[in-house]
Amino acid sequence: MALNPADIHLCEQSQCTGCMACKQKCKAGAISTQVVNGFAYPSINKDICKACGMCMNACPVLNLKGLKGNCHEDTQTCLAAWNKSTSIREKSSSGGIFTALAEHVLSIGGVVFGAAWDSNMVLKHKAVEKIDDLDAIRRSKYVQSDVNDTFCQAERFVKEGRTVLYCGTPCQIAGLRRFIGKDYENLYLVDILCQGAPSPATFRSYLNEIEKSNGSKVIDCNFRTKDRGWRTGLFQLRLQLENGRALRKTLDNNEYYNAFFKEYFMRESCYDCNFKINHQGYYADITLADFWRIGNKIPFNEKNYTKGVSAIVVNTEQGKKLLEARSDKIEIVERTWQEFTTNGGLTSSNKPANNDAAKEYLNEHSWHETQQKFFPLGKRKKVSHLLLLTFGEKYVRMVKKALGRL
Repeated sequence: MALNPADIHLCEQSQCTGCMACKQKCKAGAISTQVVNGFAYPSINKDICKACGMCMNACPVLNLKGLKGNCHEDTQTCLAAWNKSTSIREKSSSGGIFTALAEHVLSIGGVVFGAAWDSNMVLKHKAVEKIDDLDAIRRSKYVQSDVNDTFCQAERFVKEGRTVLYCGTPCQIAGLRRFIGKDYENLYLVDILCQGAPSPATFRSYLNEIEKSNGSKVIDCNFRTKDRGWRTGLFQLRLQLENGRALRKTLDNNEYYNAFFKEYFMRESCYDCNFKINHQGYYADITLADFWRIGNKIPFNEKNYTKGVSAIVVNTEQGKKLLEARSDKIEIVERTWQEFTTNGGLTSSNKPANNDAAKEYLNEHSWHETQQKFFPLGKRKKVSHLLLLTFGEKYVRMVKKALGRL
């Protein structure tokens, strides 16, 4: 049945993930981007629309029934893994597994897509074709990235016969899978276990405060440093300023982190995410995460725990093939699924009851004032963080074991 522009519609804004599969699929250029509450949403110009329906067909939300992911209902085990290269682990947010997978694809002439900062500290997906350029898309970045036209780029490379690895959040990977519409032997999809996506505007407001108080532009950001151990990276944000200074934001002055981990200011769809195991499941070939609580209840003997340990969840046979190709570069041990599920991020974010009030308050007040009013750090948390930062993770774990608390 022929369509007309009036029949064309996008998904409900509350469910839209901003994957922009619809925009990239529109050959007429009828879909533009509008920013609402700091987040990008697609918008159709009906005067330009050719009513082909390709945008609707590309939307993962409108096609949930035809796009079932892996919910791991019967999964009993999970993989813990780390890169054999200590230097790569130290450069990575967790165990350095993404680097191992990416290096393999690049070594055979492939292309790797991931999120990197541009010159204005806006997070955008980009293609990397050389191992020397891989560092830009390494490490966790707690902001929603702009995928721009990378779905189109990835599809073009795949059809040209080049091997492609595309890494993104679960919703971005679901969007790409729907956009491409079929499986390819030379396409590998990897998602990162996601707690939720704050907006670029929210992060920019935080940077604006820092730049104003320091009189210098922020030119780089590392959300997860390991100078005091892997877990302490959760409490340290390192910012590089244009004047050469480096700032380490911890505890009370790390307001952006504190808001993120308490799940404030996320995209509305994050609070009822269709692309987690409590809904449609995961669409990537491999899901990567930090294995935060490994060893807390079940003994774990990896002596360099503080350098980071990744969790690997294999969702497809394609993912298994990619992992096997890297078996010489990574150490892998099998752990229980139950141990892994104590980590956050497997299911939708939980919207704080005062989230909207906090967001409105932040528009007129500083980040510090907003934290003190809506998500202050408790005394116990402050002491715990201070011990980690002062003595390091290895020492704190030794003390906890001696006291029988680990």
